[in-house]
Amino acid sequence: MTRKAVSSFLFASLGLVLALAPALAQGTGTLEGRISGQEDAGLELVVVQIVELDRTTESGSDGSYRFDDVPAGSYTVVFSNLSGSQTEQRAEVKAGEATRLDVTTDWSPYFAEAITVTSASRRPEKITEAPAAVTVISAEQIDREAAHGQLPKLLEFTPGAEVTQSGIYDFNFNTRGFNSSLNRRVATLIDGRDPSVPFLGAQEWAALSFPLDDIANAELVRGPSAALYGANASSGVLNIVTKAPRDSQGGEVRATVGELSTRNVDLRWATGLGGDWYLKLLGGYHTSGDFSESRRGAAEYSVPCASAAAINCLPQEATGLVIVNDNKIAFGGLRLDRYFGESLLTLEGGYATIEGPLFQTGIGRVQLTDVERPWARVNYNMPHLNLLGYWNNRKAEDQRALASNTPLYLDDTNFQIEAQTNWDFWSGRARVVAGASYGEEEVDSVNPQGRQTLIFEPIDADFTALYAQGDFELASSLKLVVAGRFDDSSLHDSQFSPKGSLVWQVRPNHGLRLSYNEAFQVANYSEFYLQANVAAPANLSAFEPICRQFGVDCGFGSPVPVLALGNKDLEVEETKTIEVGYTGILSQKAFLTVEYYQSENENFITDLVPNVGTVLGRVNPNFGAYAPPSTLPAAAQMLLLNTLRARLPAATFAILSNNVDGRPILAARSYTNFGQVDTEGLDLGLNVFGHGGWRYQLAYSWFDFEIQDPIPGLEQILIPNSPAHKFSVGVTYVGKKLDATLGFRWSDEFRWVVGPFQGQVRDYYTADLGFNYALTPAFKVGASVANVTNNEHWEAFGGDLIGRRALVHMGYTW
Repeated sequence: MTRKAVSSFLFASLGLVLALAPALAQGTGTLEGRISGQEDAGLELVVVQIVELDRTTESGSDGSYRFDDVPAGSYTVVFSNLSGSQTEQRAEVKAGEATRLDVTTDWSPYFAEAITVTSASRRPEKITEAPAAVTVISAEQIDREAAHGQLPKLLEFTPGAEVTQSGIYDFNFNTRGFNSSLNRRVATLIDGRDPSVPFLGAQEWAALSFPLDDIANAELVRGPSAALYGANASSGVLNIVTKAPRDSQGGEVRATVGELSTRNVDLRWATGLGGDWYLKLLGGYHTSGDFSESRRGAAEYSVPCASAAAINCLPQEATGLVIVNDNKIAFGGLRLDRYFGESLLTLEGGYATIEGPLFQTGIGRVQLTDVERPWARVNYNMPHLNLLGYWNNRKAEDQRALASNTPLYLDDTNFQIEAQTNWDFWSGRARVVAGASYGEEEVDSVNPQGRQTLIFEPIDADFTALYAQGDFELASSLKLVVAGRFDDSSLHDSQFSPKGSLVWQVRPNHGLRLSYNEAFQVANYSEFYLQANVAAPANLSAFEPICRQFGVDCGFGSPVPVLALGNKDLEVEETKTIEVGYTGILSQKAFLTVEYYQSENENFITDLVPNVGTVLGRVNPNFGAYAPPSTLPAAAQMLLLNTLRARLPAATFAILSNNVDGRPILAARSYTNFGQVDTEGLDLGLNVFGHGGWRYQLAYSWFDFEIQDPIPGLEQILIPNSPAHKFSVGVTYVGKKLDATLGFRWSDEFRWVVGPFQGQVRDYYTADLGFNYALTPAFKVGASVANVTNNEHWEAFGGDLIGRRALVHMGYTW
């Protein structure tokens, strides 16, 4: 599907919106209003129910609510807050009209941003009773910030979160240390679907196929979560749920323009189709410049590296940017929901194309010139059973590795099916969640000429998992949670991940927890099977005549590639963590979370390091010292080896090796397991719901580590790529027509060592400003300014120099 096809889809979707909206509105009206409390403060998360239709919604951050497509008639409307108070009103809805029902109560505003969560236990529970540290990003907050279109920026002010920006679309998201340029220690799920790039296991944030304000809520679980989510949840889980069309009917079109030549258009529309069917259409087209600059003989900060082995400098690249300041992203999506009483069937699919952005990787910077990402999902949810299946594909033609000027091709596909059930026992004092999943993945990097560009040959793998968690009320205020998951894969040995937690309700809305978790991190396909050029090939043709005189082709007649190589013998990383935490809602006005953790980590998978010449010795025994072809006579083999040793530089001869097919290669860099590290840290978050629509936010994190392996020089390789201290503060005002947010974030200095990028990240700060103003109930304008003071800085050594990006937007809803 081409970009032209995507554009046609978007325009067809808009035409369908305009064509169907009048017809679908016949015989129905709209019921909307605002519920306010003391001092006329809007009350959020008040449940609003139309009794006769059994339809419910929740009030937004300003107390507003809305029902679309309400059949004409007289209704009882019940308003209920989280403290259990209720009030009842009557409303008369007329066909083709908007009926307004405003309600004033004596209820006090309260902090209720994250009263219930689902991600910690895969079922709803009060946040103060969750067996893990969880932060919720509400739909109201997301709506306020949606115009910038960058999902990781929603998490920048979250306790414990490490949001490292390397480019305008290049973000690395992590918690609790040991970050990298392609971090995958935090599993990301969107409606249960893992959208990560299979080859890398990391997220491609530019490829989201929906506007940000289609997110109903996002939950970040901090800490090891393999007991329920398996591999690559060794540091946490980001669980995103998008809006169901029945609960978010209506449409919105938003246009955004600003610095870096930004021009964005987003569309969202949802409606009922009758017969319990509901439809949602999504689309968008984003263009912009970038912060990226060419590093061919130049460096925008630090200094250019004089050699490939140099550190504390920016590695130089063989080519300039393939596409200069012309990022293009297009996406579209469609969702159909069918309700069967309390059950829901969802059919959904989406598509995105990416052209232009740069990404920092272990082999240097890579520019995406043509990426297509289609996906599909089917989900059938019943009260005690959830069935999920999804399929992802990523086809990237002519990605360009700038360090070697090598075209890279990648076509990977995966699918997964999962079944999950939940039951209550013992008069509701025991709850069990259990599930099973199966998935397959295929990876191919063949180019149009039939040659592999990232791996030696196509790869496929399969995955199977079984998991369960039990919650048991030992007393009225004490809960025991035990969980475990069994993972089996063709990529690694079978793993069992246990979890245990005690949660004590010291008093209502105040919970203490003590938890123990074990988790694992499996290598990705790149770490297992990579074969990528990292420099220009070497001309060793002078050695081929030694072989030819015996009628043997030793492979020196063709340029010998200089490769970064995967290691198929990598073991999984292992993490064991003990955590003590407190979560409390203070006087219905504030939410406080504090957790302290200690972890033992071992079998770390390195980033790409020299195959020889470090304290680790030869890191990949699969690519050892060069061996001549066995068909060459023994005397000729010895002659060839002695000649190579005598005439090649010692550093070159040391990495001369054989590929899988026996052909000569220069095995420059690879991966291995190494090190044992003890880590500890503290995360603190405070959110205060003030009077008159004011809100305040504070977050602080401390992280420390100690290497247990005594090998001298290891401390130069085993780096957490994370600051010891970081904090953020923010203030938000939410009124009837205006909302505004100002946030400040600071990071301590730290060292960054990832592949060829080795240098210091200086301490930095950034301040963000945003506001929205409703000119009418349907028309809204606003602005979003990232790094408002234009404090140029880098957040990962080797990443872009990040400056200001100011955007303005206009939106129309119906």
